[in-house]
Amino acid sequence: MEIYNDILSAINTELINGEAKPTRVQSLSNLAYDKLVRYLDELESKKMIIQDPLKITEKGQDFLRDYDRIKDFLLEMGVKYFDNSGREIYG
Repeated sequence: MEIYNDILSAINTELINGEAKPTRVQSLSNLAYDKLVRYLDELESKKMIIQDPLKITEKGQDFLRDYDRIKDFLLEMGVKYFDNSGREIYG
């Protein structure tokens, strides 16, 4: 789930800055390129992204919003697992 979030967040960030390129998404999500390609295929099969051109679908946007809500809830409950403030690379 965190990997999906990292990839979708990286795509989202790149789209804000212009066009999302797989190599930049790879760098931001800290994955080997072959693994990124596999995850992109999975995300596309789940209808969360479109690969050509690389962009997030409404379902992918929903995932990002839900992930943030769950993460915030868990942090409020004192669960430290999602406390990745040191890993914040997406702004």
